[in-house]
Amino acid sequence: MIKVIIKILSGTFLLLILMVFYLSFFGIKTDKFNNQITNNISQINKKINLKLNEVNYLLNPYNFTINIKTKNPQILIGGNKIEIKDIKTNISLKSLINDQFLIDDLQIVTKDIKIKDVIALIRSIKNSPQLFILNTITKEGLVTANFDLNFDKDGKIKKNFQIKGSVKKAKFDFLNQYELKNLNFDFDIGQNTYFLKKMKAEVNDIKITSPLIDIKKKNNLFFVNGQV
Repeated sequence: MIKVIIKILSGTFLLLILMVFYLSFFGIKTDKFNNQITNNISQINKKINLKLNEVNYLLNPYNFTINIKTKNPQILIGGNKIEIKDIKTNISLKSLINDQFLIDDLQIVTKDIKIKDVIALIRSIKNSPQLFILNTITKEGLVTANFDLNFDKDGKIKKNFQIKGSVKKAKFDFLNQYELKNLNFDFDIGQNTYFLKKMKAEVNDIKITSPLIDIKKKNNLFFVNGQV
């Protein structure tokens, strides 16, 4: 009898190990929790509609969290669309079991997006004369971005967000008098801080470069420090 019990316990233990191994390295794909994910994203802005494919769930046995990742989702706002490379987040295993699907952090990596499409997307959320002018002078260019967001218990974005990315081959025309073209730079944006790195561009065929431009916002004023 004891041998039978030992065999049952050993088999159960081995099965649990195999399940943990499988969930940790291969995970499972399901769309069961897609509504919860899209609802959390919509808390950023009610106009945002996230279109998901199958989502992959990987177990992290060290801290009992679930790593969630989806490939090639789309963010839809009005008639505008942003192609996303992937979206990642982590939730506690306990909250998933208790059906309390709360996202603490979120990483969004975009594909190459046309700058004019980004401007149109922002204007669909909140338009302004400045955005209208920016859209008018923008001729071409691409932007990629990596958003690192954290949320409080009410689902609001914390102030420790970070946005990194790059602008490639941007071109702007100012009243047919000044042409800024081949603009390339990396950016790192946080709360009231903006870093522009490795900037290269041509203004009316005059080449300009800058290793770093540091912009800080204080009391609705912007302080710029850098070298051109």
